[in-house]
Amino acid sequence: MRRLVTRCVLSAVVVIAVAGYAAGQDPSPPRDVDAWHDAFREAVGGEILEPERNGWSLGLYPNLGLGFGPPGWIAYQVGGYFSVTRQGSFSVFTGYSYERGPGEESHMATLGWGGVRQLRGSRSQRGFYGKFVRYRRLTDFDHGVHHGLSVGTETNAGVLGFSMEVGAARSPQNHWAVIVQLGVKIGLPIFVPLNRDNGSLPES
Repeated sequence: MRRLVTRCVLSAVVVIAVAGYAAGQDPSPPRDVDAWHDAFREAVGGEILEPERNGWSLGLYPNLGLGFGPPGWIAYQVGGYFSVTRQGSFSVFTGYSYERGPGEESHMATLGWGGVRQLRGSRSQRGFYGKFVRYRRLTDFDHGVHHGLSVGTETNAGVLGFSMEVGAARSPQNHWAVIVQLGVKIGLPIFVPLNRDNGSLPES
């Protein structure tokens, strides 16, 4: 019994001694988050900029392409778009294109609008996609000049663009041409930021 009491007393003394030693030590100072950010910023060589989600930008998109479907069934296209974009919100684009196929040629003016919402981890969009209305001055080599309208949608992924449109054109002699066309194009999107911080967005 005496041995048991002695062991309990010794154990209590050891616990009290350890607790007293720990209490006498200075607690670790809290981490200064601002100082850590400053050190990290200095290590990587400058200010860390958050992407500007609402910056304005201009864009140019000269392109070459092929159109498949009536009125020409297959035709080459050359043209260009100009866009005004508010990043993460909307874009408006307009442009001119020339098309030439067997039996016809067209001069086209396009007005389009769309969104430019960016997916996490994706490249930023340049504003050359969305829905559009297109005026077409079509010259049929057999039936003369036609004037027409079409509606469609356009999308792009880097230098590649894709479009689909449906419409009709009519000549003064009441000859009609149906427009149902799929387009594939290749171009060079050019991005011109209007906000200083907009350059932090990923390149496309």
